[in-house]
Amino acid sequence: MISGLTIKISNRLIHTISFKIVMSKKLLITIIISLLIISFAVIAVSGSKYTASYVISWQDADGSAQVPDDYYVTADEQGIVDISNIRLEGNSIKFDLTALDRGITFIKVGEKPDSQLYYEKVYVHRFNIITLNSFFGKCTGGVVIPISFLIILLILFIDRIRILRANVGENIYSYRNIMNLGLIVFVACMIFQMATIILRFNGIDQSIKSVLASAEFFAYIALPVAFVVSLLVSLSNLNLMRNEGVNWRNMLGFILGLFICLMTVMPDQLYNVFMRTQVIDIFNERGIATQIYSVFEHSVFYIVAYLECILIGAVVFGIKAARHIPAFNKDYILILGCQIRPDGTLTPLLQSRTDRAMEFADMQMEAAGKDITFVPSGGKGGDEIIAEADAIGNYLRSKGITDDRILIENKSQNTYENIRNSAELIKADFTKRAAPDVSEEPKVAFSTTNYHVFRAGLIASELGYQMEGIGSPTKIYFWVNAFIREFIATLVSERKSHLKVIITLLLGVIVLVIGNYISVIL
Repeated sequence: MISGLTIKISNRLIHTISFKIVMSKKLLITIIISLLIISFAVIAVSGSKYTASYVISWQDADGSAQVPDDYYVTADEQGIVDISNIRLEGNSIKFDLTALDRGITFIKVGEKPDSQLYYEKVYVHRFNIITLNSFFGKCTGGVVIPISFLIILLILFIDRIRILRANVGENIYSYRNIMNLGLIVFVACMIFQMATIILRFNGIDQSIKSVLASAEFFAYIALPVAFVVSLLVSLSNLNLMRNEGVNWRNMLGFILGLFICLMTVMPDQLYNVFMRTQVIDIFNERGIATQIYSVFEHSVFYIVAYLECILIGAVVFGIKAARHIPAFNKDYILILGCQIRPDGTLTPLLQSRTDRAMEFADMQMEAAGKDITFVPSGGKGGDEIIAEADAIGNYLRSKGITDDRILIENKSQNTYENIRNSAELIKADFTKRAAPDVSEEPKVAFSTTNYHVFRAGLIASELGYQMEGIGSPTKIYFWVNAFIREFIATLVSERKSHLKVIITLLLGVIVLVIGNYISVIL
């Protein structure tokens, strides 16, 4: 399901959206500051007036709506706001407030002589900006703030797609691509949340609470998925360890799934502990300890949500790399070796890699009429009777491939050496064979198991070689651990960038919690 829908969406985003302006950090900061200044200016200009509306009807026993004939609107403190244009529209009473002076007052709305229906707190701030309910409550023009943040998020979204598109065009095998796609997914979720806030705008204070709650909502939506994935990964890892041996690498999926589940439920469990022990009065919104817990809670949810998005990026690019078909212009195809049988024949895994290389050779011959040279790569392990490359060569010959189309590299002991040694061998062979009509650099593909394509391509890229990979099918339990491995490798490889994002999220949470706290205490 992921490989169908998610890859189709990511491909469409990567290859169809373009953003011509290069978004530097200075330009982005300038845009953010400009939008915030514009937002403040709009509120400062329009915020001195506010039109309030309250439903004052009730239903009789027969269900018919009744509206009082006589009603009143008054302010406790005079000289702070002016109340004018009181009118009845349908079953609602409406009136206009105009700021007169800084201060706080209460507006009473009711039916004469003394029935009180509403009691509303009104703030008049500096620049005569009126807010209702709280310090950062409803105000005229207040919706411009979430609109500004929506614009900022859209700019980040489009700019990140531009960067991803450029990076994928240069090299699909990059941890930076995984991070960028994860950021795109994360920002897309925030865009959806911000659009929802705008459509249901109910004051700046409620918007702050909605933004703080959005990561918790996302994390809990993903919790059942994380639990199921953890269960499947655990079963997959048990199968993997049974076939490949017990080591910490083969337990990565289980560890990650458990970590995500624990991080998702930990804030609520901590909340329950505080309620039982009363170490912190969790219901005291004015307490500093409550605010510290709030920063911790929402920070955990945002970090979990972000990590889940990066994991999505690892899955998408792992599958995308495995499904990629190299261009049909290759001079060589490298076959990456792995364990052979005791009798020197190929294991099903290695045979699948070799068959895939021959399949690609047939596709290229049919599509472009161009022959290709096979480069089996792999040395002799301590428990192997011959080198892996020699075993692959024997298999190729049994399938009718002639010796002049086989170039053996039988010294390497790992993927890094496979690619480095084979590239040197290819270069020497290509130079020897070169003709005037042959390009200066050999065009090389490699064949490996599908879950291993991204990692092998990344190693080739780090060594400075341009190679395209093609993947052979394998059992699903290899896939799961490969996704987790690349996810963790992405976190390590791009740790500085991830740290910047996480710090930004933490600072954002702190600012939002402080804003919510101010709204509560004032």
